[in-house]
Amino acid sequence: MSDPDDPRSVEEAADRRLSADARGDVATVAKGGAVQIAGQISQRSLSFLFGAIFTVLTNAATYGVYRSISQVLSNVSQVGLAGFNYAAMRFISRARATGRPGGVRGAARTALGATMFLSLVAMVAFLAFTEPLSRLFTSQEPATRDEFLRLLRIGAPYIPLFALLQTLRYCTQAYKTMVPSVVAGNIVQPVARFVLGVAAVIAGFGVTGAVVSLTASVAVAAAVAAWWFARLITPEERSARPEAEVGAMVRFALPQGGASLLGIQALGLGILILKAVETNEVVGWFAIALSLQGPGNVFLGGIVNIWAPVVADLYERGEIDRLDRLYKTINRWIATFSFPVFVALMLEPDVFTKFYGPTAAGAAGAVAILAVGNLFYTGTGPTGYVISMTGHPTINLLNSIVGVTLYVVFGTWAARRWGILGLAWVDAGVTALINSARVVQAKILVGVQPFGRGFLKPVVASLAGGCVLLAWRLVPGDSTVRSVAGIAVAAIVYVYVLKLLGLDEEEAYVLRRIKKRALKRGK
Repeated sequence: MSDPDDPRSVEEAADRRLSADARGDVATVAKGGAVQIAGQISQRSLSFLFGAIFTVLTNAATYGVYRSISQVLSNVSQVGLAGFNYAAMRFISRARATGRPGGVRGAARTALGATMFLSLVAMVAFLAFTEPLSRLFTSQEPATRDEFLRLLRIGAPYIPLFALLQTLRYCTQAYKTMVPSVVAGNIVQPVARFVLGVAAVIAGFGVTGAVVSLTASVAVAAAVAAWWFARLITPEERSARPEAEVGAMVRFALPQGGASLLGIQALGLGILILKAVETNEVVGWFAIALSLQGPGNVFLGGIVNIWAPVVADLYERGEIDRLDRLYKTINRWIATFSFPVFVALMLEPDVFTKFYGPTAAGAAGAVAILAVGNLFYTGTGPTGYVISMTGHPTINLLNSIVGVTLYVVFGTWAARRWGILGLAWVDAGVTALINSARVVQAKILVGVQPFGRGFLKPVVASLAGGCVLLAWRLVPGDSTVRSVAGIAVAAIVYVYVLKLLGLDEEEAYVLRRIKKRALKRGK
């Protein structure tokens, strides 16, 4: 018999309160999410450092040019992908769940072949239209038109290379492992971009060097992803006769590709609108404001890629109750790590813009406003993936069309009338609206929703930390040191309130697993 006073017996009893299926789901997502979060931290940290170094060595206007070029290239690359990266992940996951090795090989072949063909077509079309694009985005500063045109053409090879990288990464994710995808896309690519880009800027190559380094880094990462995917394919899958569901993959990929292309967060509409109606300096400010949202989005960005194949797997098995419980758990985790960051950005934006040097001061107001929208973006969880990976990508496409239409119409109007702050409010409002709508849709279509009772814990703790940060303004002085000290005290209060409210079973289970592994390694 076990001793009830033995801590190990207590922990074992606690573990048994979670079903074996629930423990497996939580462990899969926690392990995959931890790997991806580590990669996200690496990627976003390097992106932040690159942007800060670039801005300090040049200025906010030059950084605005670089971010405009990289955003245009990223958007055209999504056209080339056409959603086949998501199709690869979903159809390989389905084939593996139903024991069809030929389906795995067929799905990979179809996705990679379609991606390479479409992305090359997209690159050719892009090169044909670079001149009108350069006129569109330099109407406020026509003297920069020739440089913008030249940079667009230099960056064109990025389009097929990025599409190839993403498809290979999503193929590996179908194996419910995040390591290959993270290493290729979140470590190798940003490290190569940072090293090559900083060296190019220091050497005096400016935006041209940064664009070339961006393309080169993606080529290196694609090679790593290809090597790793070749290692993951089992001998049975490698030798099986390909069973390609071409029609089904196309029907899934195209609307999902449209949803990804028209996603407000990925599309960078704010940068493109400001580039068309404002100066490069204002574009740089908005790009800085977006970059500073990165730490708050790390956990959501880290969890969604392992979440997507898990959704597809559980839905195909008919395990809707398991999916619902896991959905609530993941959303609570996201809110726990994200909300305090956005509260700090809303209340002390000036502290964070100082990392980008004195030319970045104009970004502070947009930092705070965008953080409001990101509370909704992270607080509603990875709902878009629930909708898409259960076979409803067209709904996501319609959501994206509505969101982009609202953003372009009202964002252009607000940017012309109130500048960067007007656009930031439109960004926050559209983000809140579309993500709230997705929650309702997921409940209707799939029968799951992201809010459990445990969700109130990070909400209450964030409110407590925010109140402390507001009260800290009564402390005499107006220095950066005082502000940073206030953020630190608010963070301590946040953690303390979370501790008072207690851990849920899933969190406790994950922490026990971490503790056990740490003790084993320490022996």
